Amino acid sequence: MLKYRRMRVNLALIFILASALTSCQTRPSSVRLAVAVPLSGDLAADGQGILRAVKMAVAEAKTLPMPIEVVSYDDNGEPAGAATVAREIARDPLIMAVIGHLTSGCSIDAAKIYAHAGIPMVTPSATAPELTLQQMRVGWPGPRVVFRLVPSDAVQGSYAAGFAYDKLALRRFGIVQDQTPYGLGIVEEFQKRFAALGGKIAGVAAVSRGQRDFSAVIEDLRRENVDGILYGGVYTDFGPLLRQARIAGLAVPMLSGDGSKTDELFRLAGPAADGAYLTVSGVPVEHLPSAQDFAARYKARYPAPEEALRTFDDYGYEGAGIVIESLRKSGPNRAKLLEVIRSEPHTTMLGDIVFDNKGDTLKSLVTMTRADYKNKTFEPVVYDR
Repeated sequence: MLKYRRMRVNLALIFILASALTSCQTRPSSVRLAVAVPLSGDLAADGQGILRAVKMAVAEAKTLPMPIEVVSYDDNGEPAGAATVAREIARDPLIMAVIGHLTSGCSIDAAKIYAHAGIPMVTPSATAPELTLQQMRVGWPGPRVVFRLVPSDAVQGSYAAGFAYDKLALRRFGIVQDQTPYGLGIVEEFQKRFAALGGKIAGVAAVSRGQRDFSAVIEDLRRENVDGILYGGVYTDFGPLLRQARIAGLAVPMLSGDGSKTDELFRLAGPAADGAYLTVSGVPVEHLPSAQDFAARYKARYPAPEEALRTFDDYGYEGAGIVIESLRKSGPNRAKLLEVIRSEPHTTMLGDIVFDNKGDTLKSLVTMTRADYKNKTFEPVVYDR
């Protein structure tokens, strides 16, 4: 009998030790934060800026909740590349969250894969309404994992239309869009608001990402006698469109979204960039008083001219900060991390960030900027919608 009791005690001890060992093995001592952005291709400069900002946020954190390794993935700015990257990220149990993706098309496709794995995805830049709306539909493959730090196209496109109609007194607009979720999103919201205000959309032209000859589009817009043009797309194509329109003598105001607000626009468009209007989420970082210390630290850490602060770097930095602070409460658990990010207010240099049930930020501030070619700056334009 005594022997039997000892055996039971020994078995119990073995079970306790095995359980403790298993617990230690399943609770990682360090975790990874993935950054999924274009690190090659024509949008690489924006992706590399976001990656630098995330690394800076981790390096500057006074105390980390646990060791955090930043791991980068190159989606090349293409949805197919984003899906491949997302599957690779989902297979790594040490990755707790993703900062990315840059474009809406990449983000929409990747989000479905992250939902399967329950990985939070914090995007500093993707604005298509579909990105968060898709999570509310029947058949969504997991929890709602997307958190968007910037106002969606529903906000930016509407704001641009109000600006064009009220501030610039334009009434007959031509539309050019690149057929991506981002470009279509801004254009659709602009069209709805501009028509509601009493304006007329005189022509809509679809172009392709990477298109460089816009002569036929420009001639069509000239025949339509438009007094303004909206481009739905990014700077790599808006720059050539601006330059060719000015060469052809089409001197009407031209607008685009935050995907075109970058110093690269001055190189691509030359003097034709002067006077172009670009929306930007919130207040541009270079004009935001609460971000000046961040901008100075960023420049000190990354002093090379090609590493200058870009449009979405501050959002990448704060996205990483939100994940780091949330990990303090959740620990290395994706499901708990999702809930903390969703339910907690987050204090940032951009203001307090609160997400709605879709993962959209409740901050709806948008600023219109005007390109100044001589000084290579984007100056805010006063417009109180």
